[in-house]
Amino acid sequence: MARKTVEAVLRGNWTRDGAGVKLYRVFGSPGLVDVMDPFLLLDSFGSRDPGEYLMGFPWHPHRGIETVTYLLKGEVHHRDSTGVAGVLGEGDIQWMTAGSGIFHEEMPRPGKKEGDQEDLEVKGFQLWINLPRSSKMSKPRYRNITRRSVPRIRLDNGGEAVLVAGRIRAPGYGAVEGPVSGLATPIHYMDVTIPSESEFSYEVRDGYTTIIYVIDGSIKLGGERAASLGQLAVLSREGEEVKIAAGDAPARFLLLAGRPIGEPVAWYGPIVMNTEEELKRAFVELRNGTFIKQEPDVNDL
Repeated sequence: MARKTVEAVLRGNWTRDGAGVKLYRVFGSPGLVDVMDPFLLLDSFGSRDPGEYLMGFPWHPHRGIETVTYLLKGEVHHRDSTGVAGVLGEGDIQWMTAGSGIFHEEMPRPGKKEGDQEDLEVKGFQLWINLPRSSKMSKPRYRNITRRSVPRIRLDNGGEAVLVAGRIRAPGYGAVEGPVSGLATPIHYMDVTIPSESEFSYEVRDGYTTIIYVIDGSIKLGGERAASLGQLAVLSREGEEVKIAAGDAPARFLLLAGRPIGEPVAWYGPIVMNTEEELKRAFVELRNGTFIKQEPDVNDL
């Protein structure tokens, strides 16, 4: 099996988004669309200071993409203009297919410790995934996935993989699949922790985009270049094996892979279409109140 090689190691930038939330933008610009296809943006958000997140992400639209919110600590209170509402807690995931249009808000809040004492730290990720032309105006859909529905797989090396989408072999259990499937674009999404001086191997189809974001520690990929906390490794599309090694401390990383769409992208803010004409039409509809076409399906897992 041919191994995927490292094409680049990138570092993100601190910025503010929403109503002023401080976050770390790992990547997210039209200039990287071809390199990251089908992925558009990855943000790492959170802080121990409520003054850096309580303002949240008030009402805003999405069309033509999927957004994946993966919460590690705290809460995110969300609601949309059709009345869908809920709360994400620690370890929960929301996989939202905006399709033809969603208008919603997401508000980070402190979580609860024992005895209702607040834990002020909020931490999580939001990933944007492009939709192919055939699905951009599809019916919106929420997949609300609780922590208990996400497989946590003990690895042979003593590490752990939290499997959101994709398939992995678990010792003693065989192949295990994540709770998210049936996507317009096939996606692998997992949160992996491995002990020091250990390795993790995973198979991704030849031709797929594969990116690795380091949450903690540092890693080496296939004995080649290293990536450390806050860095993103972009692997070659050629090859099938992804091989990751930890150094002298445990390492934690997100592994994301997906089949490239290979279509034109017209992107402005939270709306991503194929042509400038489609993009302009979306903003005209926002102004005249015809942006929302259908109420979303909601699947609680």
